[in-house]
Amino acid sequence: MTFTLSGFDAWTFQIVCCGSLLVLEALRRDGERLSTVLQPMDCTRQRAHALIRQPSCTLLGH
Repeated sequence: MTFTLSGFDAWTFQIVCCGSLLVLEALRRDGERLSTVLQPMDCTRQRAHALIRQPSCTLLGH
């Protein structure tokens, strides 16, 4: 599932399954990728905003 958020035009978000975990990924046009594990009752929109403000994991694309 891929989605965008108003105010974060440079970012695309997606939810991926990694084993038994749901992971929210934020992908920026320049290749930066941020991710965080979602808990069952998390609000995806709030977690996406928090992820941009304070990333928990950063992978830089080449």
